Amino acid sequence: MEQNVLGNKMITITNEAARSFLVNYQNLNGNSGLKGSNGVMEFMQKVRCVQFDPLNVVGCNPDLVMQSRIKGYKPEVLFDLLYKERCLYDAPDKMISIIPTEDYPKMARIRQKTVDQLKDILTWRKSLGALDLLDEIKELIRVNGAQPATKINIGENVDSGKWGHKKLSSAALDYLYHSGELGISSKIKTHKVYDLSENLFPPEVLNTEDPFKTEIDFAKWYIKRRIGAVGLVWNKNGGTWLGFYVSDSKLRTQVLNELVEEGQILEVQIEGSKEAFYIRKEDEPLLGKPAKNNTAQFIAPLDNLIWDRGMIQELFDFEYSWEVYTPAAKRKFGYYVLPVLYKNRFIARFEPEPCRGKSPLQIKNWWWEPGVKITDRMITTLKDAFTRFSKFLGVEMMNEKYLEEKLERKNG
Repeated sequence: MEQNVLGNKMITITNEAARSFLVNYQNLNGNSGLKGSNGVMEFMQKVRCVQFDPLNVVGCNPDLVMQSRIKGYKPEVLFDLLYKERCLYDAPDKMISIIPTEDYPKMARIRQKTVDQLKDILTWRKSLGALDLLDEIKELIRVNGAQPATKINIGENVDSGKWGHKKLSSAALDYLYHSGELGISSKIKTHKVYDLSENLFPPEVLNTEDPFKTEIDFAKWYIKRRIGAVGLVWNKNGGTWLGFYVSDSKLRTQVLNELVEEGQILEVQIEGSKEAFYIRKEDEPLLGKPAKNNTAQFIAPLDNLIWDRGMIQELFDFEYSWEVYTPAAKRKFGYYVLPVLYKNRFIARFEPEPCRGKSPLQIKNWWWEPGVKITDRMITTLKDAFTRFSKFLGVEMMNEKYLEEKLERKNG
């Protein structure tokens, strides 16, 4: 056992062990036993944060995250946990994320940081008048019940730029939502239906005070929580460290060192890398366990596993960029491309066509990763993955001959 520069315990593992740890931690080994709503909640209790994005080509990001981990998963499972059972809620975290409702009191500082930033944004967009509408909107909802954003038209229209709201009432709703005064009662497709948080969450959640005495106390909890969202992290700026507190590299370094000193997290050295990595102490038993299952998974573009593109390239030798916002002429692959994980390696990526009705999924393009040794067993495993994916999408399974042609041993 080695020691780091602070004299604390440091573990050295192989690159393959690091990859297997991540696959096993993220329940991507096909052997997690996670099923239904209980499986979703078990996974969420561990990672505590799944990034939301409304774009739907073959499912929204959270649903794509769940389908690769939860046996027989269907989108209505997550919808019910969010908007009926309210075990989960969507709120600012890593961008907008889905998080356990029990975390609501602990996230008070994130809500405050968010609204402070929103005030600056509203000022810049010449929409500060939205703050004058807050009480009126809350009273409207209090009297009339939950309301879709499209039904709330108060105040003036504004020209707030390409990314700003066109109505002051929309900006006000956004502010109230990020502050926690309003929550999402339901969704009609991607359209939010707002209600007062007091109508959505139990009093024991809303009335519990922020349990952290200092900023450092909160930062320790929050940074350790973010480590748990991925499993294994490094201390380099990247997708894992997006958001308040965690993006502050000076604060983050201080907190990581203190957490190591306290024994809450462990420093890990990975053979072939010069960087220091970190895991939570409680996850140490997973180190050294192989990802042997012969399984393939289609990974969401904003999946927790690949939040940090740089780290994934370092460990998996897999370079991935989500190119939805890249002009078509500059895309290397395609508009909406999903990585393909096989055991503990990324072996390919593919671009699906948008699903229409019950018609079989269509593959616009399939790209094998360079150097992948393609075997009959791998092809059989991929066929099984497409069968599971088709069931998740609620579409017919594609013709086997069509799939075999798409998986031919060539790129493009």
